Amino acid sequence: MSFRDATKPHYLGPDRLKPVTGTPILRASVEANRVSDLCTGAATPNGARERILAWLANGAREVTWALCSLPRERWVASPPARLDAWPVLRHARFLALRETHLTLPIVRHALGEVAAEELPSTAELDHVEAAWDAAAAIESAEAIVRGLGETRFELLQRLEAAPDEAWERPLPAVAAPGAGVINPIQLDWLMLHARQHELEHLAAIWRVALYWDRFSPAAVSERSGDERTAGLPLHPADRLEESH
Repeated sequence: MSFRDATKPHYLGPDRLKPVTGTPILRASVEANRVSDLCTGAATPNGARERILAWLANGAREVTWALCSLPRERWVASPPARLDAWPVLRHARFLALRETHLTLPIVRHALGEVAAEELPSTAELDHVEAAWDAAAAIESAEAIVRGLGETRFELLQRLEAAPDEAWERPLPAVAAPGAGVINPIQLDWLMLHARQHELEHLAAIWRVALYWDRFSPAAVSERSGDERTAGLPLHPADRLEESH
């Protein structure tokens, strides 16, 4: 099946996660801004906060779009070797688990609802993720994506109502896995970190969706054996190595 065929509507996810037909992609205020003004204007004090809320308000649409760009039978199939080690549905499941087991509890802690000593660890998240089962996952694919959207709605409700003080309060290191030596950690950094983490998984899903057929075992076997001649764009760092 071609990539174009895989994007036909009958592969779309839960109806509640689909954008309404005719929904504008950009707000009028965004469309009215000149591109040349992108970085020249003064940033609004709550600019990052507004973008975080907009991302959460979008629910799981980006994940659904990426996932549904592949035919369902490939959601739990192992992709061609160089594309990724995980099936695409495993990426979506991991995002849903991370949102529920890590991001939401951290936000609740930032809002004073959960004590620091009650926060789950990344090791606990890794343990839950390691229980991946392809057969069970494909049966609950809609529930996985729907759960991600529902958790984001809960996050959105909490963060919309959060006072400025909650966004500005420094958080302990236990609430900021992956922050390293960055100090102080605040709520906006935590949410932007969650967004950055999601983009990594979205990139992995799109990589598989776009290049599965171009990098199939059959296509590779027709080449001379030099894996760099395959029709998969090199990472920029690979190009740098080749130039030396």
